[in-house]
Amino acid sequence: MAWFFSPEPVMVTPEEALKGGRHPVLESPQPHTVLGTPVTGPWKEGQKRVWIGLGCFWGVEQMYWQVDGVESTSAGYAGGFTPNPTYREVCSGRTGHTEIVEVVYDPEKVSLGELVAMGLEAHDPTQGYRQGNDVGTQYRSAYFAETEEDVDTIRKIVSAYGEDLKSHGFGEITTEIGVIAPEDYYLAEDYHQQYLDKNPDGYCPHHSTGIPCGVRE
Repeated sequence: MAWFFSPEPVMVTPEEALKGGRHPVLESPQPHTVLGTPVTGPWKEGQKRVWIGLGCFWGVEQMYWQVDGVESTSAGYAGGFTPNPTYREVCSGRTGHTEIVEVVYDPEKVSLGELVAMGLEAHDPTQGYRQGNDVGTQYRSAYFAETEEDVDTIRKIVSAYGEDLKSHGFGEITTEIGVIAPEDYYLAEDYHQQYLDKNPDGYCPHHSTGIPCGVRE
């Protein structure tokens, strides 16, 4: 496992971050290949969004597009400093972004709490700047929302799960949680969108702790 012998990843500062591009890397997104819905809206009245990072975004997006009540998903980048980053730039560790999935959902069919809990159970939120052998600040655990109310809900669930993990011998949760504006989410390149639908035998890592999340609201 090469990460044992590599320097610990360090978050880039805003001053050190790459300058980014003037235009999005995906200027004309195609409809969702599984759900048939748009990935950039317009969204229906009552729909909500949350941005979830659990490591490599391919498997994360697949997990969420299968959830009843999820009406669209897309793969992208958020949480950093570089506008309109490319995948190569994000992988360099010099953008501050993490790989993230935007989940558009109907709160009448699935709650934010359910989506958060599902993500916690699907990865190890104590690993810092990696998930398994995927090492780098771009693989950190993260949840972003549009409102402080949603962030409070996420923090409550993550905190309770952290206590459960500690009781089973895990370390502190390192999940980043915060409010972001939709324009601070950048779509990834087209080949990343619904990657595991286009490539059914593709790489799909899961790093679950095996500990269920008891708080879902």
